Amino acid sequence: MKEVFIDLPFPPTVNSYYGHNTRGIKYVSKRGRVFRDLCAEMCNEQNVYNMRIDTRISLDVILYPPDKRKRDLDNYMKALQDALTLSNVWTDDELIDGLHIHRGKLLTGGKCSVRISDHSGFIMPDSPNIWDFIE
Repeated sequence: MKEVFIDLPFPPTVNSYYGHNTRGIKYVSKRGRVFRDLCAEMCNEQNVYNMRIDTRISLDVILYPPDKRKRDLDNYMKALQDALTLSNVWTDDELIDGLHIHRGKLLTGGKCSVRISDHSGFIMPDSPNIWDFIE
């Protein structure tokens, strides 16, 4: 597989992706379902719907926020990964061995750019073994 690039809407945070009913049972909120449906449409338009990638991958994400609010970037990955799984871009998000999230510039309406590539491992820098310093 070569690199795959996908442009998607800005995802909802994990805090708004889920809701809870009166019995405390967790479910995907309306906002989450709308995001997933829109991602499926956009994946189809970009010819990545039903790719069914089944090899180890790296995922690079640039989140272009719609406003200046403070944001924890990792809170947006659940909705994004679920949407790409349900669009069958990959067979399962457990295939992700490397994940890099970057904050992009402020963009009206927000946006999410994704690059999927083969995961080829990583190289540790020349430094002492960090595990040697744990008691």
